[in-house]
Amino acid sequence: MNILVADDDAETAGLLRTLLEHDGHHVLIAEDGAEAWELFRNGDCRMVVSGWRMPGMDCLELTRRIRGDLATSYTYVLLVIDNPDVDIPQGMAAGADDFLARPITAAVLRARLSLATRVITMQEILERQFRDLDAISRRLRRDLLAAEQAQRALLPISVPGVADLEFAWYLKSCDEVGGDTLNVFRLDEQHLCFYVLDVSGHGVASALLAVQVSRFLHPLMGAASLIKKPGLIANGYQLASPRDVLRDLNALFPSQPQSMQFFTMAFGIYDLLSHHAVIASAGHPGPLLLRAGGQIEAPPVSGHPIGFFQGGVADFSEIEVELHPGDRMLLYSDGASEAADAAGVTYGTPRLAEAMQRGAALALQEALHGVVAELAGWREGKALVDDVSLLAIGRLR
Repeated sequence: MNILVADDDAETAGLLRTLLEHDGHHVLIAEDGAEAWELFRNGDCRMVVSGWRMPGMDCLELTRRIRGDLATSYTYVLLVIDNPDVDIPQGMAAGADDFLARPITAAVLRARLSLATRVITMQEILERQFRDLDAISRRLRRDLLAAEQAQRALLPISVPGVADLEFAWYLKSCDEVGGDTLNVFRLDEQHLCFYVLDVSGHGVASALLAVQVSRFLHPLMGAASLIKKPGLIANGYQLASPRDVLRDLNALFPSQPQSMQFFTMAFGIYDLLSHHAVIASAGHPGPLLLRAGGQIEAPPVSGHPIGFFQGGVADFSEIEVELHPGDRMLLYSDGASEAADAAGVTYGTPRLAEAMQRGAALALQEALHGVVAELAGWREGKALVDDVSLLAIGRLR
């Protein structure tokens, strides 16, 4: 390896050079600390052997500079000392690895070189492993970014064009990607579909399951759609009930004991003519209704999570709600209601309802921003431990 010898004593430098080159090393010689520093910066020296006192820059300053140069690979520093009791503590404080006392002998120098070689070899292995880990980390970051973009593509592309309704949504994952997703879209001239989905856990595995489930929930009729199914007349279709959609999802995503993954879901279809919505739940919180007069309603809806229980035929209940002019409806994941403050107290559904009430006079999107701000204030800077999803629908007239 390349070894830099820094010593203003020509006899010592010559002896070190002879011994090191005899063992096959390439040696660079510096007569003072400043020259040693320049050679070090311009050369690939994995080891420096330095005398204690040199003009211009002593070995302690040279060692400190070497340790401060984080752009280079690790360099083993061996200091030649005269007074062990004084020199060793100072050298260790500066960052030296080992010490060589005068008079220098070939046997002792080779023993020190053997130790240095083991340390340098281990450092090279660690550096290679760190480089490999860094490359893996960069690939993972790229994959996570792609997963996040895929997950974002599941969110509403645009607000459904309905003159007397307004929509707002918010989704925040506690990791780069999460298991929550939501959507609202037109099924036909008369109907909207809306849902909030919460996969257990978070991270890539949960996000992948959310993407899989969402593939079956789209407005185009076909074999992969659980919402629109062929009708009795040619080119016709019929809309599956929310209960039937959840039943079909339960059949498609049975319990997996190996992964223990499951998901909850609130799924609904909104009739634009009657302003009635039919909502079914698979273990998910029911909707919160904010009436035009300020009253809050929380109609219960039951059903077990999908993929949670093994065996048996699942059944899911439905509720029907009607939105009158000025009414609003909020679907949410438990990441919102169960967000905790610094003392571990959860936000809770009643506080979520009160936050809705406080934004009743605001436009729906602005009101939802207020709910999100109150949630953030409740957490008092604590990081999210679960994904948060909010989907709001309001009737204007």
